[in-house]
Amino acid sequence: MDKKHVMFNEDEERQEEVIEGVLFVDPGLGGTGYAFFEWINTAAKPSKVEKPSLSGVIKAPRNEAWDNRVWSYCVRFSGILGSLSVKEVVIEFPELFSGSAMSQASAGKGDLFKLTYLIGGLADRAREYTGRLPILMIPRDWKGQLPKDVVIKRIGKTYGDDYMNQINDHEADAIGMGLSAQGRL
Repeated sequence: MDKKHVMFNEDEERQEEVIEGVLFVDPGLGGTGYAFFEWINTAAKPSKVEKPSLSGVIKAPRNEAWDNRVWSYCVRFSGILGSLSVKEVVIEFPELFSGSAMSQASAGKGDLFKLTYLIGGLADRAREYTGRLPILMIPRDWKGQLPKDVVIKRIGKTYGDDYMNQINDHEADAIGMGLSAQGRL
């Protein structure tokens, strides 16, 4: 899968390509969301949009130090990779916005560095299982400026409100990345 196929861009005509076994990951120390798609059609018609066959949130014990929690995430992530036929992994990668007070505060507290450490661990596990480096995707590349609540509403519009009500906050972005890869976000 080429990064250009999962980029958010409504104006460009998408090249149709079917990619098998794609795992989308929204990493976070408070919960890491994932969504596995058996296949992705990069130019899916509305009636042919694939749902993830498995999605959820990986949690780690809260009473551990952050670095131990990272390794707990990586062990659980390995279990997911080992139980699926994953051929490609796409991981959301944070972007530091110089004009954003929230982004600057996160970097100042060290949260951004901890998240990057987690992503490195997940990426290493992904490479180990697939034999390929994962695609690192900044949020702007797959959702543009859409806030999370809009992503969740679009998931509901595509898959139905019943489906939307079953997903949790962390897995919504992973599912949204899969929708974006199909050209349907």
